[in-house]
Amino acid sequence: MNDTALAALQRSLSENREAKRKIQARLAEIEAESASLRSQLGSLEPIIEQTEQVLLQMLFPSLNQQSSQTHYPKFEHRPVQAGYNPTPPVFRTADNKEDADIEAEVARLEQSEKSGNVRFTDFRIPQAATIVLREANGPLHVSEIYRRLSAGGFEFRGQHQLITLAVSLSRSKRFRKVLPGTFDLNPDYLANQVA
Repeated sequence: MNDTALAALQRSLSENREAKRKIQARLAEIEAESASLRSQLGSLEPIIEQTEQVLLQMLFPSLNQQSSQTHYPKFEHRPVQAGYNPTPPVFRTADNKEDADIEAEVARLEQSEKSGNVRFTDFRIPQAATIVLREANGPLHVSEIYRRLSAGGFEFRGQHQLITLAVSLSRSKRFRKVLPGTFDLNPDYLANQVA
């Protein structure tokens, strides 16, 4: 074998090993983020169930005073499958009139909530996220930043809102990525800002 072919094979082997190492590192990041998301999903289930019960108690106060045999309307959660766009939970009650009343009340509450939250309406993503991270006084996962921005009335455009937020944070010099999907304020950038 000539030296040129041997050097080319060694270079190719080295490049392939480096590519494998990078892919393994990226896969480990994705798996860690996946585990974090599963944990967040698991912690949300009891909160969702409790909120549903409180919502039903608020929407149907008369049912609270009836006998213990009263059954509140149940939320029917449809399974999420790959490629399936889930629809909101459906109320199942004995009376269709109650369904319409529930939907009207929920729509009214959502509208009043949206009109009351105007804190971030005039901000761009970097400005609003800077405020959220300053108030948090530490790093936050992109899903938590999204939740706090939405609660403050920030209106995201497009279909992939979390991705839009994550890309905006990673492109801005104001922020630094400290963990997969987790951002903090960049102290180097803040040091150059006028107080």
